[in-house]
Amino acid sequence: MRVRTDPDALAEFATDESGIFQAEEIEAVYYPQSEEELADAIVKANAEGSLATLSGGGTGITGGRVAIHGGLVISTQDLRDPRARDLPRYEVEQYGKKYAIYVDGAAREAYVPAGISLEMLATLLPKDLLYPPDPTEKTAFMGGTIATNASGARTFYYGPTRDWVIGLRLVLPTGERMAIKRGEVTARDGMLTFQSEAGTGYAVRVPTYQVPEVKNAAGLYAAPDMDLVDLFIGCEGLLGVVTEVQVRLVHKPESIVGEIAFFAEEEQALGFVDDLRQAAREGTMQVLAIEYFDEHCLQFMEHEAVEKTAGAAVYTEIAGTLDDIDPLMEALEAHESAQDWFAETEDDRQEQKAFRHSLPEGINSYLRRQGTQKLGTDLVVPAEYFREMIEHYHAAGEAFAQEYPREGQHYLMFGHIGNYHLHVNFVPHNADELRCAKGLYAGLARRAVSLGGTISGEHGVGKKTILMDGEELPYLEIMYGKEGLLEIARVKRVLDPNLILNVGNMVPREYLLEV
Repeated sequence: MRVRTDPDALAEFATDESGIFQAEEIEAVYYPQSEEELADAIVKANAEGSLATLSGGGTGITGGRVAIHGGLVISTQDLRDPRARDLPRYEVEQYGKKYAIYVDGAAREAYVPAGISLEMLATLLPKDLLYPPDPTEKTAFMGGTIATNASGARTFYYGPTRDWVIGLRLVLPTGERMAIKRGEVTARDGMLTFQSEAGTGYAVRVPTYQVPEVKNAAGLYAAPDMDLVDLFIGCEGLLGVVTEVQVRLVHKPESIVGEIAFFAEEEQALGFVDDLRQAAREGTMQVLAIEYFDEHCLQFMEHEAVEKTAGAAVYTEIAGTLDDIDPLMEALEAHESAQDWFAETEDDRQEQKAFRHSLPEGINSYLRRQGTQKLGTDLVVPAEYFREMIEHYHAAGEAFAQEYPREGQHYLMFGHIGNYHLHVNFVPHNADELRCAKGLYAGLARRAVSLGGTISGEHGVGKKTILMDGEELPYLEIMYGKEGLLEIARVKRVLDPNLILNVGNMVPREYLLEV
């Protein structure tokens, strides 16, 4: 197994895509090339009393892979070859590295190692098959997408990662290994009872908090009759390391139409979105994604197709051809679209994706020039409260602008409106503005929870904290209270008795020591 301690290696793992979190003294970076080597690394960490923090592709923005308490980092980037199976093997070599998966075409299933990225998986799969989860960052590793229950634009139609996972291979925090498959172990009387491959028995009490009935990536999944597989999906590395994933596949749509519509007023855009959702519910169109950009986003974006004077824009993907989109055309006319941009060819769709991605990339570059950081919400609320939540978003953004009048945008509202899931990004120019924005952020998070929503629709909570009434608290505490976090800590204690793996994610270290 490769082990590096040189400054370049340590610096590579010192933060994540957010740039907000910073690692303490990293002792070494381990690069296991097999499940066996990974298990050996974790056994060694237990024996030496070292903390171990997992790192996938480094695309997260909540500090999940950042070793804030120091210790070892275990990178999954060399886990690129699954265990041998009597199935067709698909492999490719790039830059001297071999990547491989196994595919059961008849069952439409694939076996994928943790260190393969989403874009590499798409390259390896037979051309007629698709792994539907669609996170924006295609360089994210499969293991990381499982750890965060990742989702993206097409979650509107396909659902999140959780819906496509059949089985997992794992290394537990003790170094023991385990294979689990959906349907084999379910909770009884609030307990999940199972064994590792070595025969060690575990009994985990399912947390009793209420998981919101919206798109959600905050905290351990919990339900009275839940499947064991779902305990590990979205656990943010607290409970084990995913080494291999068995996933469901679908046939690719034969064709996809992309559409970006610009509207003079926000209300017109929201009415258009309502019509798209209605068409999807009725089955008159196969709507894959509905994405939103407010007027501030359009003024901020640098792309030749942006209509700078519009009040909002909506991006839609529909499975089919231009002959299959009559409900879309009717909605454009009903809500008086000022301009629209259709894409039916792959080149045109890629240009539309460049339009979408120019916003987050532009925000990050802008804030680096300002010497400050983005503060982005990840809130979701139930459908019946969505319009109310938008009013709260605007009120918070305008309060920020009034407190710090200046040129430039103060807030940007965009994202997965099909799932009632918008990101409000505050754009602070200095430390004072950042402190103000953090207070507004906390208020919005509390409001979303009070409406039955979640503080994280897709990013997870990682090591995020929030300033509440003058006190810095774990972000997840807004949803589940301290007792809910202690329930998560008790689950971790069962599986990780030495408290070594990904310490600080979801639950702060001091809470783990209370149980």
